[in-house]
Amino acid sequence: MMVPVLRTVFLSALLPLAACARSPDEKPVALTQTNEQGCTRQRSVGPQDAYADPAPLKQACVGPYLLELPQNYFDNQTGTEHDGSFGLALEYPSLEAFKPGDRIGLTVDQSLRTIDIDFRYSERYTPLQLMDRLSRPPAHDRNSPTRSLETRIKGTPVFGLTPYYVDLAHVRAHYRAEGIGDESRVMKAAANSDWFISRDQGGRVDRLISCTSREAIDPGYEWQKGVPRKTKTREIASCEHLFIMPDHRVIAELRYLRDLLPEWERLESRASAVFIESEVLK
Repeated sequence: MMVPVLRTVFLSALLPLAACARSPDEKPVALTQTNEQGCTRQRSVGPQDAYADPAPLKQACVGPYLLELPQNYFDNQTGTEHDGSFGLALEYPSLEAFKPGDRIGLTVDQSLRTIDIDFRYSERYTPLQLMDRLSRPPAHDRNSPTRSLETRIKGTPVFGLTPYYVDLAHVRAHYRAEGIGDESRVMKAAANSDWFISRDQGGRVDRLISCTSREAIDPGYEWQKGVPRKTKTREIASCEHLFIMPDHRVIAELRYLRDLLPEWERLESRASAVFIESEVLK
């Protein structure tokens, strides 16, 4: 889940600098930034006000695609980071942006209500190639008991997806053979995940949702009047949801509570709409 960023500003130390003239060879701050794919965005220069209402529009690039949306949609509620990287955050159950400034000093319960969204672009691999790589063990860990479909327990379709449950007995036997003790985190159900996938007409994986194992019974939160509240359990059962946006060379990644898996289509549809509706067409 999201972790709040704490900022300390020493105004008294900065004030003397405000009166200093710019040296002749000092370059002015660039007002735009262009990435390797040729997408140029307007940068946010100077102090940013996360509480501004209505929220000003901010720009961000995903590969060659330029997005423009109100700043309160960003997880930091001020726009991209200085290097152009960014994440978005919606609030459950409305799936709308948090109110301006609501995520400053983020609480645990607020983080539980957060649907995190990231968009991935790759020039080297197509989205389908990336999904294939993610559903197979990497070259450096070919014997992984969790990184492939073949080592998992295929289940009956659920929520329109095919489940591949982690085989915890196999996982534990694998790591015991490597000398890892039963008290290690990797042996715990909460540290392992079940996979839920879909395939395109060609049989290729086009959606992969990885959720905390069903054998981790206590999710670490409880529902009160339709809203999740943190319990004393340390671990939080969650899902990481990857899907391909077919009309773009993009993979979208969502993160949310495990209990929201039955709503995956609604969450996916909303994330897609945010991207498509905010895209600045050339």
